[in-house]
Amino acid sequence: MTDKRYLQANKEARLSLYITLFYMVSWILSAYFLSNKQGLFGFPAWFEVSCIFTPIGFIALCYIVVKTQFKNISLENKPNDLTVDE
Repeated sequence: MTDKRYLQANKEARLSLYITLFYMVSWILSAYFLSNKQGLFGFPAWFEVSCIFTPIGFIALCYIVVKTQFKNISLENKPNDLTVDE
């Protein structure tokens, strides 16, 4: 029987890895493939998207993922103890 804590920890690790990879791809695409036109705040559009809007969006995404997918689990040596603090 697999400990539920390990399943939850693996799920959270996978989500964290996917978010990190998605952030890297988003940053690279916006930094290297957007134009030098002036953006909303007067900076080049590529800079605004890659260094201002992408981090803000991913902070919000991380907050949502942590609130909805991550669970507070006990680290005590009780294998069937999966508690959720709400």
